[in-house]
Amino acid sequence: MSRRRRTPVKPKLTSISRPIAGQGDVILFGIAISYLLLGILKSADVIAIDSPVIASFSLAGMFFALSDLTKLGTGADPLAFRLFCRFFYFASLFISALCLVVVPLSYAYIGWIGSILIPLGDMSALSGMGVIIGIIVINNVLRRRKASSDPKSALPESGLAEQKSTM
Repeated sequence: MSRRRRTPVKPKLTSISRPIAGQGDVILFGIAISYLLLGILKSADVIAIDSPVIASFSLAGMFFALSDLTKLGTGADPLAFRLFCRFFYFASLFISALCLVVVPLSYAYIGWIGSILIPLGDMSALSGMGVIIGIIVINNVLRRRKASSDPKSALPESGLAEQKSTM
């Protein structure tokens, strides 16, 4: 058997055969850019957006932030807590999708939705910011705990330099 057959050589991927992002990622990125554009157009007074619609976007943002928070608990030890976090993760994503699609299209036809959306939108903007800051802090604490429990990451800088110089 020749050496060529024994040693598998992986060909370099051409630009055509490189993996592309999944459809969901592309759609979400497009939605994100659309909301950025919508915010720019609204701030420049090119378009007018009703307050209940903006409030529903704030609610959706708060539920997205809550889904990120509960994602942290899906790897927890007690099974009941892990299942609760998974349920709440999917429920908050579902509610955020409702806030992005159903509520802006139906608030004008269902009178009571518009009357409770604005106070909920204000509350969700502030609460969502609190949840996001909390997620950042929790992620930092978890990263520090992981770094302190990992013996390789606890090496001092001079020890790393000495190891590299002996190699």
